[in-house]
Amino acid sequence: MRLTIPQSNFPVALLSLLLWAVPCACAASGPSAKAAEEARSALGAKALGLLHKAMVHEDSEVRVMAAEQWGPIGNPAAKSVLQRALKDPSAYVRIAAAGSLLELSDPSGVKAVEAVVLESPGPAAAEGALGALEEMRSIARNKTRAWAIQALAGMKVPETLPTLRKAAEDPDAAVRDAAAAGLARLGDSAAMGRLSSALASQDPALRTKAVEALSGVGTPAVVALLKPLAEDTVYQVRAAVMGALGESGSPLVLPELLGGVKDQNELVRSKAVAALGRLGVPGAVQYLEKAKRQASNVYIELLAVAGLARLGETVDLAPARRALYQPDADTRLLAVEVLEAAAGRAIAGADQAAEKAALEDLETALDDAEMRVRVRAAAALVRVLQKTPKRPSR
Repeated sequence: MRLTIPQSNFPVALLSLLLWAVPCACAASGPSAKAAEEARSALGAKALGLLHKAMVHEDSEVRVMAAEQWGPIGNPAAKSVLQRALKDPSAYVRIAAAGSLLELSDPSGVKAVEAVVLESPGPAAAEGALGALEEMRSIARNKTRAWAIQALAGMKVPETLPTLRKAAEDPDAAVRDAAAAGLARLGDSAAMGRLSSALASQDPALRTKAVEALSGVGTPAVVALLKPLAEDTVYQVRAAVMGALGESGSPLVLPELLGGVKDQNELVRSKAVAALGRLGVPGAVQYLEKAKRQASNVYIELLAVAGLARLGETVDLAPARRALYQPDADTRLLAVEVLEAAAGRAIAGADQAAEKAALEDLETALDDAEMRVRVRAAAALVRVLQKTPKRPSR
């Protein structure tokens, strides 16, 4: 089923409100400057139109990505679009829309996420083929519920604690695990104890899940529990530890992350480089520079560049430009993130040449073969153009 939102219902004011900071032509000096400003406004309108179309795309993954972008864009004019998305047939789209609404200081979507979490189990399994089909549906439904629980915990709304506690008693193990992780993130000591015990399990899959569940908690006690697992014999566990330590914000995890950068496994290395960039520790700059030089592939190189950008370092556009033509869509998505950072830095430094170059590359990404890349590029352009200061008249 496809969610259809009539085009005529899209708020006319949204375009002007979202692009309120794009310089007006009257502020420009001379015909060439006026043409440049008009081109920027047209580019912003194109990007915004693409985001709107993505909200009614037949692929639910595209709608999810589009819904996720409105919150970071940060303009309340998008609320009506997101509120419509709360009725999307895909629970994942509803969850994404609720998260963006909360970023826009509108908690109206929280109940929609709770409804997904509390969705009642299906009927008892029948015999034969029907029973197998219902079991598959039940697995998919519980996977969705676990995702909703993760989102609910991330929202950090105290009123949702009863929902999480009820989910912690659910018959499905995946739902219970997700609820325990959510409660642990919100400081529940019993849930924290359960996950701490799982870190010592002989089952590597259980250790990995426990590490992932503790990602984002970031307390000194949790960091101390996770650090020894940076040398786990199973690479999936080590990779999960790199991600969790990167979310901790603690400079004490730097040795473990540097060890991960040298790991023999490429997944662990990529997670460690990404974690260094998210850690927010200025001392990580030299290690990210080294990781960029020694990267075994363009994706890890881009992770290092993205991390340097987050730390306020000069953004190297060359890897991102190369990555725009890589066959892997995830690499191209990361390239768009780097290009957005480059454009934002150029605007902050009033470097119009660098800004123009980054915008041109983002415009190229608007025509990518993969719709998710186009959506991400459109959101980047809208955010960047909102930051652009008006040019003073001369």
